[in-house]
Amino acid sequence: MKSHGLDMKGKFIVERVSTLPSWTSADEGREIYVEDENKKYYGNDTEWVDYTYAETDAYADGSILNWPFKTQMPDNGRFAGDIGQYIYASTFSNSSFFVPYNSGTATQVGKFIHNNNDYGGSAGSMTQTTIDLIETQNRDATDKRYGVEFFIMQLTAGSGTLVAITFPGGTRYLMSTTSSGAYWGINGYGTFSSWIRAINGPIGLYGAAFVNWEINGVTQLQSNYDLSPDDGWIFVKIVRQDAIGYDNGFPFFCGNDGNGLQIAIPAMFNGYVYDIEYTAPIVNF
Repeated sequence: MKSHGLDMKGKFIVERVSTLPSWTSADEGREIYVEDENKKYYGNDTEWVDYTYAETDAYADGSILNWPFKTQMPDNGRFAGDIGQYIYASTFSNSSFFVPYNSGTATQVGKFIHNNNDYGGSAGSMTQTTIDLIETQNRDATDKRYGVEFFIMQLTAGSGTLVAITFPGGTRYLMSTTSSGAYWGINGYGTFSSWIRAINGPIGLYGAAFVNWEINGVTQLQSNYDLSPDDGWIFVKIVRQDAIGYDNGFPFFCGNDGNGLQIAIPAMFNGYVYDIEYTAPIVNF
C-alpha cells in the first residue's frame, strides 16, 4: 500500500467500542475508546494498555526504585508513629490507616531490629514472625542484620458483622478503616502495597473492587480471593479508583472472628503506580 500523506480538517475520532473486548493478537497496534469506562486503550503484543498510565510504564520498568514516590502514610508504614527518616523505632503505634473495625484489635507481633542478634549482631533478638518475613524477602546477609527498623502489626477480626462481603470460602467482614483518610490522587486512583500474612484462618481480599492487583508481582483476576495461612508471607499490590477522593474501607481486608492478618511495611501512594518491585525490602519514605 502506498501512502501520499493525509490532509484533513475537523475531528479525528479513534474507534469507539461499548466495552473493552478480550485482547487477541489481531489487536496489536489497535487504538480504541471504551464508552462504558470513558477511557482510551491501545493493544500491544500481549494485552490492552490503559492510556491513563501507559506513559508511566516505560519509566517504571526501567527506574521505578529511583522515582520519588512517597507513601502517604504518616508513619511510613513502620507502625512507630511519625518518626521521620530515622533508623531506630522505639515504640509501637498503630497507623491511622488501619483503625480496627467490627470490634477487632491491632497489636504488635514483631519488630525488625537494626544489628539484631539473629543474624550476627548484638542489639536484640527478633520474633519468629519477623524472622519468617525477613527470610521470605530474600535479603542478603547484611540486609538481614542491618536496616531501618519497623514493627509488624496484626489485625485480628472481631465479632462484628458490618460490611459483609462474599468470598470463595464464605462471608467475611471488614477488618479496618482509614479514618476517612484522603489518600487518593486527583485522577481518582490509589495504590497500596504491603507484606501480609493470614493467621488462624483465611483473610478475604476484595479483588472484585480493585482496578488491578498483584501477589508477588503476578497480576490476579478481578475477583474475590481467600488468603490462606498456608500461603505464608506474600507481597500484595492493590490499585483502586474512587472519584470522590477517599475510600474508608480500602484496602478491604476482611475476616471472621479471631482470624488475623499480619501487616509489614505497608505503603499508600496517590495515583496509579504501574509497577512496584516486590523483592525490595527497604522501607519507603
